[in-house]
Amino acid sequence: MIIPKVVSDRKGGASFKKAKGRGYVQLKCEASEGALARRCLTFSVSIGTGPRAQREHGVVRHSFADCGVCCLPKEFDEWDFSKAVDETTQSFVVRLHVYPQTSSS
Repeated sequence: MIIPKVVSDRKGGASFKKAKGRGYVQLKCEASEGALARRCLTFSVSIGTGPRAQREHGVVRHSFADCGVCCLPKEFDEWDFSKAVDETTQSFVVRLHVYPQTSSS
């Protein structure tokens, strides 16, 4: 999920326009109570490509059994999506890298 930064409690205060393109990436597990929902997932997130690419915000390990939505740690959870936009396509890339699970996971 891509969520805008809340800049005001007023109506529209949680919009990308008001936040000047700043916001957060959250990973949500919509699996039922099956094996996927019980597993820990190790992943990283980055946005943009080429000169507009922004660094990965670290590797995260999360158990969706504990919480169905994973937010990145506070020290690197905010992104500037406006800087990642390709002017030609008016879009940007969000890259999710899921790391292989080890047998002890």
